[in-house]
Amino acid sequence: MPYFTEQQLYRFADSPTLEARAKPFLNESVATARLSIFLSHSHNDRKKARGIIKHLASLGIDVYVDWNDDQMPRETNRVTAERIKTRIEELDLFMVLLTRNAAASRWVPWEIGVADQAKGDSKVIIIPVLDSTGRYYGMEFLRLYRRVELATSGETCVLRPGRAVGLLLEAYLERFAL
Repeated sequence: MPYFTEQQLYRFADSPTLEARAKPFLNESVATARLSIFLSHSHNDRKKARGIIKHLASLGIDVYVDWNDDQMPRETNRVTAERIKTRIEELDLFMVLLTRNAAASRWVPWEIGVADQAKGDSKVIIIPVLDSTGRYYGMEFLRLYRRVELATSGETCVLRPGRAVGLLLEAYLERFAL
C-alpha cells in the first residue's frame, strides 16, 4: 500500500467535490462531529494539512489544528504549550501529518510524546507523506505507531506497526466514535 503524496494532499485541498462532502464537518464543533482528531503538522505544510483535513472531514471527522483555534496565543509561549497539551488530551485521537517539514519541527516530536503519554499507542496514528521525489521523512520511533496508507482501491487504511494489511480508516475510527 502506498503513502499519501504531497501532490494528492494539494489536490484534496483544492477539490470542490471533497469540499462539498467535508463542508458539514469543517469548522463544526467537536460536539457535532462523530469523532475528533488533533492533527499535528508543520505550519510550513498548511496547504497539505488543509488537504488531509478535508479528506478526514469528508468522513465525518472534526479535525483540530492550532491555527484555527481563536484561543491560541499569537506569540508562541508557555500558554501555547499548555493549550496544545490540553487539546491533545481532550480530543479522541491524535494524528501526525509526517512530512519533511514535520520531521524537522521542534513541536511535532513533543506533541507525539504528549499524545503517547495521554492516549496510548492505539490512538496515535502517523500519516506518512512522500515528497515530490518519492522520499519519506520518518523517524525510527514512529514505527511504534499505526500508520495511514492508501489501498490499491484508493481507500484509506490504518495499519499496525510492521503489518502490510490493515483496516479501512472508517472501520478503525468507528471503534472510537461517540
